[in-house]
Amino acid sequence: MRPNSLLHVVSIILIVISVIGIVMGLMVSVLGGAVLGAAAESLGLGLAVGSVIGVFVIAGSVYNLVAGILGVKAKFTACKVLGIISLVCGCFSLISALFVVGSAASITTAIAGLVLPMLYVWGAFKGPAA
Repeated sequence: MRPNSLLHVVSIILIVISVIGIVMGLMVSVLGGAVLGAAAESLGLGLAVGSVIGVFVIAGSVYNLVAGILGVKAKFTACKVLGIISLVCGCFSLISALFVVGSAASITTAIAGLVLPMLYVWGAFKGPAA
């Protein structure tokens, strides 16, 4: 089966963003921990915090990489499931931005973070191209 154009384009964007995210996650793990450690004057704590943040960034990026690859391969059932999971996570992020952080920048970022998952799910539910 061929992917429809929307799913194909969004999947390629997800793959590119995921590769960038994995590289950034590795950098946060190494460099971010050192910076946090220097700022907190306790290198051990900073490295631990930076490593944890980096692991979450890498895990999310790998998840999106898998979703992008499955979208390019036109695995519509898997894309629907992964897309809905991404939407749920995006909604949690938006709720967190609204009620916990509350800044305009975090709310805008959370809303922008819902755009790709919405397009991905829309493309997955459209089905194969004719």
